[in-house]
Amino acid sequence: MRLVVVAARACALAVAVWALVSRSDCAFVTRTCLGSNLFSYFTIHSAVLLVVAVLLALLYTAARAEEPGWLTGLRAMATTYTVVSGTVFGVLLANAELFGYLFLVPRSSQVLHFVLPAYAVADFLLAPGRRRLRWASTWASTVFPALWAVYTLVRGQMVGWYPYFFLDPALVGGYRAVGTYALGLSVLILAVSFLTVVATRLPTLPSGPPDRPEPPASD
Repeated sequence: MRLVVVAARACALAVAVWALVSRSDCAFVTRTCLGSNLFSYFTIHSAVLLVVAVLLALLYTAARAEEPGWLTGLRAMATTYTVVSGTVFGVLLANAELFGYLFLVPRSSQVLHFVLPAYAVADFLLAPGRRRLRWASTWASTVFPALWAVYTLVRGQMVGWYPYFFLDPALVGGYRAVGTYALGLSVLILAVSFLTVVATRLPTLPSGPPDRPEPPASD
C-alpha cells in the first residue's frame, strides 16, 4: 500500500506542476498576461498549496514516518480549497450564458479545476496515516480565503482588475452584491472543511500487512 501511495502522489505532483507551468505560459512565455494577475487567482494558490502538501506527505510516506497532525491539517486545507475552486468554476462554466461570459478551458485549466480536486479528495480519503483533526480546523480554513479576499478587493481598486467577475463591484452592482457572493463562498468553504474534519474521524486503510505475532520462544 505504501508504494502505491508514493507512486500516486509522485504522479499527481508531476501533473499538478505541469498544469501550473502551462497556465503560467501566458505570463512568462507568450507575455500576454501579467504575472501578478495570474498569481492572484485563488485556483493557483490552492494548487500550489496542494503541491506542497502532497510533496510533504510523499516524503513522510516514503520515509515510513508517521504523518504529523499539522500535515493532515495542511492536506485538509489544500483539499478544501481545490474542491471549492473546482466547484465554483464548474458552476460558472455550467451557467456561462446566464452570466454573459465566455470561459476558455484549456487542458491545464481542466486539470487545475477538475482533476486535482478529484485527486485531492481521493488522496485524503484513501491514503493511510491521516491524523484526527479538531473541529476548530473548520474555522481555521477560512483565514487564508479571508486574507485573499481583502487583498483582491484592495488590489482590484488599485489596478482596476479582479480575478473573478463576482468580486468586481462595478460588474455585480456594488459591494453589497460582492458581500453576498463572499458569504456564499464562505459557507461553501466551511461546509467542505467540515467534511474533511469528519473524514479524519473515519477509519483509514491499513498502510501495510498487519504485524504477525511473535512466535512463542521454545525452551
